Amino acid sequence: MRILPIFLFVFAFVAMAAPPKTLVIQTNAQCGMCKTSIEKQLTNLDGVKEAVLDLDTKQVTVTYNGKKVNENELRQTIANTGYQADDVAPNPEAQAKLMACCQPKKAKASGCCAPKAGASCGKKEGVK
Repeated sequence: MRILPIFLFVFAFVAMAAPPKTLVIQTNAQCGMCKTSIEKQLTNLDGVKEAVLDLDTKQVTVTYNGKKVNENELRQTIANTGYQADDVAPNPEAQAKLMACCQPKKAKASGCCAPKAGASCGKKEGVK
């Protein structure tokens, strides 16, 4: 009979535990170093059970305890690491410290849109 109160206590404690939540966040991660950095920073947060970044979709799936950490904190952690997190812009100082392969790719002006971008088109004047 001593086991029954212990069993009830354990059952009540487990029943009160919040079920884990899952959030998918769009990032601008580009390589394995980005993946490692983002996943590490997220899993270091108290309440994050798992963070897995898919480099093909650039989406990180986070499993977390909503009582310990919220969605805004998850996004801000990614931004503070130097990456875009949905609509949260990356921290400029953190982004500047990223390795070259992790830096956002700048669009190159070329072709007919080059003049609009303030660059030369590469065509010589008078040549059609």
